[in-house]
Amino acid sequence: MPSPIKHLAATMLYALPSVALAWGATALFGFDPKLAALGGLIACLLGAEAHAAISRSVERKAVRKELQELTSLAAGLSRDLDDAADKIVELEERFERETAERMERIFSEIRVVESLVKRLAETREFSGAVVAAAQPPAIEASKPALELASPAPDSDVPPPKPEKRLEEMNDSELLETIRRSLETNRVDLYLQPVVSLPQRKVMYYEGLSRLRTDKGELIMPRDYMRVAEPAGMMPTVDNILLFRCIQVVRKLAQRNSKAGVFCNISAFSLLDEDFFPQFIDYMQHNTDLAQHLIFEFSQMTVNGAGPVERASLEALAALGFRFSMDQVTNLRFDVAALHDRNFRYVKVSAATMLEGRHTAGDIHAGDLKELLRRSGIQLIVDKVETEREVVDVLDLDVELGQGYLFGEPRPVRESVLREEPQPGISIAAD
Repeated sequence: MPSPIKHLAATMLYALPSVALAWGATALFGFDPKLAALGGLIACLLGAEAHAAISRSVERKAVRKELQELTSLAAGLSRDLDDAADKIVELEERFERETAERMERIFSEIRVVESLVKRLAETREFSGAVVAAAQPPAIEASKPALELASPAPDSDVPPPKPEKRLEEMNDSELLETIRRSLETNRVDLYLQPVVSLPQRKVMYYEGLSRLRTDKGELIMPRDYMRVAEPAGMMPTVDNILLFRCIQVVRKLAQRNSKAGVFCNISAFSLLDEDFFPQFIDYMQHNTDLAQHLIFEFSQMTVNGAGPVERASLEALAALGFRFSMDQVTNLRFDVAALHDRNFRYVKVSAATMLEGRHTAGDIHAGDLKELLRRSGIQLIVDKVETEREVVDVLDLDVELGQGYLFGEPRPVRESVLREEPQPGISIAAD
């Protein structure tokens, strides 16, 4: 809108000429002063009318412009409200979808845990019955059960015996220690690096599960397999270790989006009709782990796979999970068949590779890497212990290595396990 100064200037433009007109008509032309004044007044009024008309026109334009701006602003606000409404609907749908997915993850995990707990209870009853049957009958068996079960009121109940060291335990004590370790979640994940050669840059990890006693002693696989196998407990141990490994790997994947971990699965898990279907259901709700997890099987398991094991492998492969074959003792295997079954890695020990160079066979060790590469499978030479072996392995153009020379298995840090878990996955702290 015009400022007061502009209005004053416009007024002067018609007021001064009107005064000049009235004076000139009287002084120069001899008009009657009253008529001259009236003519000047009329001229001034016409100028004022023109001024008012121009001002109203300017004001109308300003008002129209403001109305257009307000209309545009209102339209923008309306669009923003529509977008906000759409986003709210989208967030509601996303929340419902994610909540449903999380609940499915929780339920699938609960089903697996229930299966493992049930199996653990069954093995406890079975092994307890075996141990009880092996013990001689009690001398006080003829006494009433109440008398045997209840000590005298003023007798001292002896405290529980402290846990023995592993080397001091007999088989039944060791089996009970293993069961307690599983029940109290004393299962640790150790990681051993898989490095690139010759740079020795960490590319992957192999996950190795270890049990701990009450005193913190490690129970190695060679120790617990010796007693768990005869007691029929090995399937349960293997299933729980596998499930625990999967849970911890999920935690690691949250910290490192590029983490790749090899996780071992034995024939016990593949053949378990109760556990494995529920495990597949659990993995269906955790397919995002496919980029982080490579399931690893021994050559003996792969070669001896029957219809049940093959169906289990196909179910995992259908979810996008990749496989690795390790503990290779014979270089004569069908590379194309492995690729068709979704095997993308093969681990061969340095000793097998270096000794295989001098033995006759279908596959020469020096040609194995290239043969696997053509089928989309990477060769990893593991159990590399000396620098001399590294030199010999590099002569075979191997690009990935694993072994104590590059790094021994180390436990996952507690700080990693204490990270806030992703909804649907719970990892209990010891």
